[in-house]
Amino acid sequence: MTPSSYLIFHNLIMKFLIQLLHVSLIVTILSGCKSSPSSADASSEESSSGEVATAVDSQDARQERIAWWKDARYGLFIHWGLYAIPAGTWKDKVYDHGYSEWIMFSEKIPRDEYAGLAKRFNPEQFNADAWVDVAKKAGMRYVVITAKHHDGFSIFDSKVTDYDVMDATPYKRDIIAELEKACHRAGLKFGIYYSVDRDWYRPTGQGNRYKQTNTWDFPNSTDEDFDRYFEEIALPQVKELITQYDIDLLWFDAIEMKSPDQIESTYHLIRELSPDTIINSRIWSPAFPEEVPPPYCDYISSGDNKILDNSINFEWENPGSMNTSYGYNKNDHKWVEPGEIIRRLADIVSKGGNYLLNVGPTAEGTLPQPCIDRLQDAGKWMDINEEALRGASAWKVSNEGDAIYFTAKKNIVYAICTEWPKDKLLLKTFSRAAQPDLNISSVKLLGSKEKTEWKHAAEGLRISIPDQAPNPHGLVYRIEIK
Repeated sequence: MTPSSYLIFHNLIMKFLIQLLHVSLIVTILSGCKSSPSSADASSEESSSGEVATAVDSQDARQERIAWWKDARYGLFIHWGLYAIPAGTWKDKVYDHGYSEWIMFSEKIPRDEYAGLAKRFNPEQFNADAWVDVAKKAGMRYVVITAKHHDGFSIFDSKVTDYDVMDATPYKRDIIAELEKACHRAGLKFGIYYSVDRDWYRPTGQGNRYKQTNTWDFPNSTDEDFDRYFEEIALPQVKELITQYDIDLLWFDAIEMKSPDQIESTYHLIRELSPDTIINSRIWSPAFPEEVPPPYCDYISSGDNKILDNSINFEWENPGSMNTSYGYNKNDHKWVEPGEIIRRLADIVSKGGNYLLNVGPTAEGTLPQPCIDRLQDAGKWMDINEEALRGASAWKVSNEGDAIYFTAKKNIVYAICTEWPKDKLLLKTFSRAAQPDLNISSVKLLGSKEKTEWKHAAEGLRISIPDQAPNPHGLVYRIEIK
């Protein structure tokens, strides 16, 4: 190659490289404008993306956790502890109504005097399998029992305290362990109630800033005392419960003593050690949450025996009682009858909720016979009609009057009639004016072999009444929508 030709070739090569460099630089600049923000922006974008992913993952995980609970719709609540011994009577004071589990607070019983009841707690008739059998025959799918109520006594084997069933009583059997195993053997889910920020036994359990604490023994308790209680008692016991037992549900009871940080740390401890355990909203407060959905829980607990007026498009549960007390009260005979149990259950499920119905066992370890009788009577209705409740959700209309409730599954609507119709049934909810686009393909009475006559007229859905009732506590019609 001659010097002149070499120079020409060199110039061509350099020109090509410069053009290539320019193109590369332009591409880099354009790419940077689109996807290479500043370090601050990059951090913000990554954080935002992470939060969105976490939120989506958490919601998916919540729905997966709570699926069994939504299918169950009906569970047994159990309040049991030292308060079963006085059973509504303290010395010459007799309570024939009200919360007997609160007797330490109601009578301002000195801590050491109340704690002496532990020496008498020896429920030799307790049989976990028998309790679970009652729940199962009633049509219930899960059981929740008080591991520690506000009196501070634990009915499980706690290494955090000696004020428990294993160390302070002659019984020395782990009630929580026995009931948990019995539930899972029978195919029922198992939950634990835990009073997380009220403890009338411990000096640090008061905080002295709320009316429902033990101020007669500990009048000078401070906020700092409660912080110690949370770190030394409450959180360690929650950790014990979720690591020692196979818990499907943690049912907290609280009075807004905890700080937001303490609530968050409790929630994350549970998620870390027992990720499939579902949590109720009283991890925050017994009050209805100000925002729905509320943070740090899987569903909302309504007030005691409080049925919501409407569906809230979020999972909720009503903790109900069989009389006016949750703990056993030998003086309270104001029992809820089977028909009313069914009506409340239908009302609750029609609004997308669950019914957690309570029984207070005796000091001997048995369920009161009036409770067993009523639960099993209602259970016979459940045997026939559970299809209308299991996995059912709220329909666009929850009820028609005070005796007819509606639930739904896909293209099926169930009309739950909790009273026997006097004549042919007319469901005005299905009138042409109310449901102009609704077409019905079939109507069937659950539990009956009789043919159901029906007509979808302008004024509503007319349905025949059977000659023989499948159950005396009402009828359930299965209405299939085209």
